[in-house]
Amino acid sequence: MNLNAAQVQSYRDQGYLVVSEVFAPDQAEAMIGHYMELRAQGPHPGDSGGTDDQPDDPNHTYPRMINMHDWDPASATWATRPDLLAAVEQLIDDEPVLRQTMLYFKPPGGRGQGLHQDEQYITTDPLIGLWIALDPSDAAVGQMVVVPDSHSQLRPVEKADTNVSFTRAQSQLPPGATIVGLDMAPGDGLFFDGKTIHGSYPNQTADRWRRSFICHYIGKRAEHFEPPEGFHVGHV
Repeated sequence: MNLNAAQVQSYRDQGYLVVSEVFAPDQAEAMIGHYMELRAQGPHPGDSGGTDDQPDDPNHTYPRMINMHDWDPASATWATRPDLLAAVEQLIDDEPVLRQTMLYFKPPGGRGQGLHQDEQYITTDPLIGLWIALDPSDAAVGQMVVVPDSHSQLRPVEKADTNVSFTRAQSQLPPGATIVGLDMAPGDGLFFDGKTIHGSYPNQTADRWRRSFICHYIGKRAEHFEPPEGFHVGHV
């Protein structure tokens, strides 16, 4: 996968870029089987089903997994595929270092995540996310949504509505913000800047999942920063 100049410029202008078939559809299907098997094995370090004030949220039954690359060789292989690293390097203009992996299951009826910036969690810049759809992702299942051109600065945080978000914090949206939903097919990838506001809404279906494989990378020359008071999820 080699990104062209127009794709790189679009990412830098808008703060995100969707690329079709970053993983082949049959590979996405195989990844579903792999992660469902891992989930069935029981708890893993860092599992999170979200806030406990919504005990009926099925995310509690299928909690998010994190940093699977530390203990699952397949996850490590997928997250460090040479062509992925090359694409990330094009976008951040720095040698990429894998910082984090996650697997979200989002079963039917599962809550989404309040719109946020990843640098409100991981205080390192540059930071880039790669979100891979494993199931068809559309509005009904709580597709990924982004706020274009929101990556110029870190935003303050505020409390999220935990009726719809499995996390307690979200970004304060800039004035006039436009929220764009992204329809994605299995294997499609979303690259997004660490300050791009993004998130999702609940899965409104009774029989469809929205599983996704997520990687975060930092630049080799990346720098840690101390967020001002009120600009980190830990401040809510």
